[in-house]
Amino acid sequence: MTIKFENVSYQIPNGEEIFKSLNLELKAGKYYGLLGKNGAGKSTFIELVMGLRKLKEGKICILDEDVSKKNRYLKDKVFVVSHDFQVPAGIKVEDLFNFYSFFYPRYDKELEGRLVQLFEINPQKKFGALSTGQKIKALLCSAFAAKAEVYLFDEVTAVLDPKSRRNLKFFLEEFKIISKSLIILATNIAEDIVHSADDVIFIDDGHQVNLTDAKNLDQLFEESA
Repeated sequence: MTIKFENVSYQIPNGEEIFKSLNLELKAGKYYGLLGKNGAGKSTFIELVMGLRKLKEGKICILDEDVSKKNRYLKDKVFVVSHDFQVPAGIKVEDLFNFYSFFYPRYDKELEGRLVQLFEINPQKKFGALSTGQKIKALLCSAFAAKAEVYLFDEVTAVLDPKSRRNLKFFLEEFKIISKSLIILATNIAEDIVHSADDVIFIDDGHQVNLTDAKNLDQLFEESA
């Protein structure tokens, strides 16, 4: 298993317990949609996988490595793109690409060029001069070019224009096949993953986590209504 939750419980500091005794196994080569209403815990789920939050109990492993360890050896196997990711405004997009190519040994400059055309990004522009959607597209270009083994995308589609959302959806369908990577896309827009994701990780109002085939989305919504 590429990502494994073992008896995981998490409590918000000075708040409620939002995950309790969670056991979950996510496999390489599969594309998972992470769905739930605002506040259900999607971003918290991603941050737990990243090792950014301290568990109340249990363990989370990526590629058999405990994410709570300070000295992790497999960080270059994981790529995260978040809607609130911060990049210095003065850096050029091409320098951002070069930065990631230094840290990811399988970084593919040819694929980067293809993605730049797909998402219509100007590598000569400074990051601070880009719109919010363009910033996300620049990060997506470097993410896929990095050829990581695990991808975590947190609420990145809401700021994209319709054409870019469609291009991302089609590209993800292709990329999951050729890369054999594990992909998690957190979103509250079901259309982003319909007919695209393999399975859905659904967090309901009670913070219960259900893993189901993406074909069962309609039934899942009916049960949670």
